[in-house]
Amino acid sequence: MPDRIPLIVKVFRIELEEVENDVNSLMDYHTERFSNQEITNYVLKENNALLSKEIASVKYLEKELEKWNSSEDFASAEEAVESLKNFLKMKVKERGYPEFLNLVIDRIGKKVSRYLEK
Repeated sequence: MPDRIPLIVKVFRIELEEVENDVNSLMDYHTERFSNQEITNYVLKENNALLSKEIASVKYLEKELEKWNSSEDFASAEEAVESLKNFLKMKVKERGYPEFLNLVIDRIGKKVSRYLEK
């Protein structure tokens, strides 16, 4: 089981980076909409400010992955995934980050579990 821990962390990191890329794409989309005069400068700045905070929170979680106590003796890969999810959700709560991050963490956890089953 310990040999699966680095893989679990790696997949979580890759998925969090993908979320970060998606949010960056959304910022680009808003900039394009502003250029096409579909939204105002005010809306662009508000949206980008919110999305910038979301990117910062995802980057924080990426860094926190290294602090997860992966030295526990997990009975299964699923137990390790649950432990990591709970750890990240605790960080979200401690920092007062948006609820969407808990949904992202759950989604990533399901993806990792499916990947490990193969």
